[in-house]
Amino acid sequence: DIRPRHHRARTHDQHQGDAGSDGESDGGDDSDDDSDDDLDDYYAEWSLRKCSAASLDVMSTAFGDQILDFVLPVLREELASDDWRVKEAGVLALGAIADGCMSGMGPHMPSLLPYLVQWFKHEKALVRSIACWSASRYGKWAIYGAEPNTVKVYFEPLLAGLLEAMMDTSKRVQEAACSAFATIEEDAGPYMAPYIQPVLETLARAFGLYQRKNLIILYDAVGTLAEAVGPELNQPQYVQLLMPTILERWENLQTYDQHMFPLFECLSAIALALGSGFKPYAQPIYERSVQIVGETLQMCQQASQDPSIDAPNKDLVIVALDLISSIVQALGEESQGLIAQHNCVALQLVGMCMVDAETDVRQSAFALLGDLAMHCFALIQPQLGEIMQQLVPQIDYNYQHLNVCNNAAWSAGELALKGGDEVIKPYVTPLLERLVPLLNNENTPLTLAENAAITIGRLGLVSPSVVAPNLEAFAQRWCVVLSSVKDNDEKSSAFQGMMTMISANPHGISKAFLLFCQAAVNWQTPDARLMEMFVQTFAGLKQMAGDEWEASIGMLDPQSRQLVKERFNA
Repeated sequence: DIRPRHHRARTHDQHQGDAGSDGESDGGDDSDDDSDDDLDDYYAEWSLRKCSAASLDVMSTAFGDQILDFVLPVLREELASDDWRVKEAGVLALGAIADGCMSGMGPHMPSLLPYLVQWFKHEKALVRSIACWSASRYGKWAIYGAEPNTVKVYFEPLLAGLLEAMMDTSKRVQEAACSAFATIEEDAGPYMAPYIQPVLETLARAFGLYQRKNLIILYDAVGTLAEAVGPELNQPQYVQLLMPTILERWENLQTYDQHMFPLFECLSAIALALGSGFKPYAQPIYERSVQIVGETLQMCQQASQDPSIDAPNKDLVIVALDLISSIVQALGEESQGLIAQHNCVALQLVGMCMVDAETDVRQSAFALLGDLAMHCFALIQPQLGEIMQQLVPQIDYNYQHLNVCNNAAWSAGELALKGGDEVIKPYVTPLLERLVPLLNNENTPLTLAENAAITIGRLGLVSPSVVAPNLEAFAQRWCVVLSSVKDNDEKSSAFQGMMTMISANPHGISKAFLLFCQAAVNWQTPDARLMEMFVQTFAGLKQMAGDEWEASIGMLDPQSRQLVKERFNA
């Protein structure tokens, strides 16, 4: 949650019923019963069907398993019907209640899920497609359910059935199966790792079969697989299956083809998963991304000056910035060679994007700035003064543009960590003037407050002489906000900063002492350096308190008091 928020438009998380299709064509001919007159008539009622499914979904969410007494008898009757239309309506209803009635449906799934998988091969395309969607709604049960050997008995047949359905001759079934598969792999996460080979083989075949509309969902499925399995994807046999197909698409698509958007996002996920394994492919992809950002910004400027020129879609700038960000993260410090090309033109473009009129462009620009700070600070440092002039005003007291403000605050913390006291010191006070009010405002959205707190902690770590005198002004809210954040490196650096400030100004924590103790004991796995600082900090506070120490920690609840004594020798 502390990491920056990126622009990302997912396509597989559609509302129930959309998996079956709205009846629109993507060009080309359907080769099976999708073109039957009775099916065309049936699709005319699709909007009413979607509303009915949505109503069931809402009722199941509101009332949970209570509705099953009324729904299950009807479901049993419909699923047993010989009329395919009635059976299909039952399958749609079964999927619609999944989220709200998952626990109540659990005992019925050992018999129902295999039936749904069988219906992936039903003679009617509408039944096949809606069965794929409905089965995906119960994917979590197939992975994490209480039945013995759940993955082997239920998940593997479900996965195999969806992979086969993805190669269906009906485009509507392809769409439903591919979308359902993306949902399943997202739910399964690392459980997908043993199946990467057959999945990639199917995806590669699908790229040769799918037409334009369904390719968008296919890109999303590939990207979701990369997100699910992460570094497990970085194996030579997997890379050889995946990258030639993706690169062929990348090289052949025109810049302003609508398919560039999902392809950018797909490549971003692949780069992060492959890490250093993405290096052989990085340069041409990076160079084209930079070129696209530059050309699009130039065309937008021309359009602003000449009304006869149509402005291009700036979403292309956003996804290009996000892909560059992913490449930088994947290659780490090795990305400096790419960024340094052509007099660091990428940095110049990031600077332009940080002040762009489009909020989503600024959001992605500041996310990229933070990644560049982590891995390419030497290239950023000569331009730091100009960068900070653009960054500080984006940390808005009123967080009018929430995600921009969030990413700007996060990137400021990264710049501070890499720059150190001497480099960042001139900017600490103007940053605090914006970050502290954000943190202390209880109406500030939690994610933004967390970022503000972490950046304040990091500023305190590198420039305690500037930040520590202000400790009392933010310590209470700081401890409250970060107390419940999951353990991670960013939180660790912030706490190191807090304890550096306490060491410089121990009286500044007095009013927040109990909150600090609670935040400290909430740590589950502090690293060795952080633990050492906790022990030293509590020893210093105990020495300063003298005879009043026991009374001070006596105000903690018994469990927290015991943890302070045991963990921190206090």
